[in-house]
Amino acid sequence: MSDMQDFLGGATAVETNVDIVFVIDATKSMDPIIEMVKDSTMHFHEELTKVLEASGKRVNKLRVKVNWFRDFYFDGDQAYGESEFFNLPGDEEAFRDFVSSIEAKGGGDDPETSLEALTLAMRTNWVQDGTKKRHIIVLFTDASAHPFEDYDELKAKAEAKGCKVTSYPENMPKSLDEFFNDWVCIDSQESLGSCNMSPTGRRLIIYAPDSYPWSDLAATLNYVQIENIEQQSGGDSIEMGEVMSQIAFSMS
Repeated sequence: MSDMQDFLGGATAVETNVDIVFVIDATKSMDPIIEMVKDSTMHFHEELTKVLEASGKRVNKLRVKVNWFRDFYFDGDQAYGESEFFNLPGDEEAFRDFVSSIEAKGGGDDPETSLEALTLAMRTNWVQDGTKKRHIIVLFTDASAHPFEDYDELKAKAEAKGCKVTSYPENMPKSLDEFFNDWVCIDSQESLGSCNMSPTGRRLIIYAPDSYPWSDLAATLNYVQIENIEQQSGGDSIEMGEVMSQIAFSMS
């Protein structure tokens, strides 16, 4: 038995309702990740089930959603999109069709508005029924993120170049600290408190370069795993089997 299987509890299966949201950087360098996810869609449930069962886990209900992002300060209304949740098995073709519709383009220069996309993923309509739940976000990006604190300056620069930042989402955190509060679902004057992720079942898996703010997230927040990838590489070193193993690991 592997170390991972030992960690997850051996062969004792536990039924769990699982939602997974893939948050995908869709800027021009990210074709490898988009193709990897697209190629996995038709067999994602089957392959993930094999990995989970080998680790002593059983999924009762599985839903998958995809959010993609670029840069609200560069791409305007082409900066963000999201699917509904796909029920697996059953919605494989719709899952594939949505991922296939994502085009790697735009984004301008590094960084991107990935923190905004991550915040929107945190605020999705996560499954709430079931004795045990896992709310898992898997983020793929090969770039750093714009700080929330720079919104006014970045908006002014974008509009000076002719990009209207009208599609920027409402009620975003104003700082990384507010984002941290959203992650732990703290209601306060500094936090919007609109996250409905499970306090103990929330998980964040990050594939990103060693740049702002990814190391800070991994060092500061609970239930976060990070795998560093090369800057502007498109994540070409990532394999879906590895991602599924990370998902299984995170479900402990």
